[in-house]
Amino acid sequence: MNILVVGSGIMGNGIAQVFAQAGHKVVLHDLNMEILDVARRNIAGQLAMMARNDLISEEIINIALHNIRLSDNLSDCTQDTDMVIEAIPEKLALKENLFSQLEMLCPPKTIFATNTSGISINKLAQGLQRKSKLVGTHFFMPAHLIPLVEVICGEETADETVAVVMAALTGAGKKPVKVAVDLPGFIANRLQHALAREAMSLVQKGVATAEGVDEVVKSSLAIRLLFTGPMEQRDFNGLDTHLSIASYLYEDLEDAHKPLKILTDKVAAGKLGLKTGEGFYDWSSQDKDQVNSRKNQELIDILKFLKQKEQNPKN
Repeated sequence: MNILVVGSGIMGNGIAQVFAQAGHKVVLHDLNMEILDVARRNIAGQLAMMARNDLISEEIINIALHNIRLSDNLSDCTQDTDMVIEAIPEKLALKENLFSQLEMLCPPKTIFATNTSGISINKLAQGLQRKSKLVGTHFFMPAHLIPLVEVICGEETADETVAVVMAALTGAGKKPVKVAVDLPGFIANRLQHALAREAMSLVQKGVATAEGVDEVVKSSLAIRLLFTGPMEQRDFNGLDTHLSIASYLYEDLEDAHKPLKILTDKVAAGKLGLKTGEGFYDWSSQDKDQVNSRKNQELIDILKFLKQKEQNPKN
C-alpha cells in the first residue's frame, strides 16, 4: 500500500513510522526539508528505542527507514497514493484547504483519512466531492506506541473505505475501533474528559490534592482498566449493584457544561503544565525531555508486558 502522511510533527512522524515498519511505502510530506530531516531523526530514534526494548527487531529499523521517503512537494507525492493520512494542526480551515488540494491531485482510488482529535468528519466532508472516501483515523500520542486508533465514520463514508482502513491498521499492529457516529470527542476523549472533569472537581472542592486523586486512579482504576473496560467491569460487579449505586451517586457527580474554575484560573495564570513548569504539579525542577522520556519508557514497559501476556496467555 502506498501511503502519504501530510504533517511530520509528533503525530505525523509516529504515524509514518507505524506503516513503514509494517512494510508499506510511505511518503512523509511537510513544508520544507529541514522540518522533514528532524522528523526522520526522530523516527530513527523511536525505532532504536523500540528495538532496545525488544518491541521490534533490529532488521525492522532498516526496513522502516528504507520505506519512508521525504517530500516537501505535495503534487510530487500524490500520483499513486492509496491512502492519505492528514496530521496537520487542528484548524478546520487548514484541513479543508488541504483536502481540497488532495482531491485535485490524488487518483480516484485514494482514501482520505484525518487524524483529527475532535473536528467533525461530516463538517470536513462538506466541501469534498468524494465524501465516501473520507474517514477519521484518530491516533493517540505517542502514535508509534499506543495501540488504539479510532476510525470515525462520516454520514457518507463508504463501508468499503472503513473496511480498507481497519484492515490496514490491523495489519500494522494497531487495534482499530469503529466509531459509527460522528460525535464530538469520539469515544476516548469523551471518556477521558469525563474522568478529568470529576478529578478536577474533587480537587476544586478540597476533597483531595491533585496527587491524591491521581494516586487513587493509578493504584486502583488504572490497574484494573488495563484488562477490563468499564462495560465489562459493570458485568463483573453486577448490573443490579451498579444501578443501585448509580441511583444515588449520579445526582452528585460533577455535571458542569463549561470548564471548571480551577482549570480556567490556571490557564489564565499561564500555569499550563509541564511545558510552562507548573500546572496541577510543580515541574520547574525537572527537565521536560527527561520527563517525557521516562513516561515513554514506562509505557514501553507496559507494552512489553502486554505483548508477553498475549504470546503466553496461560502464564
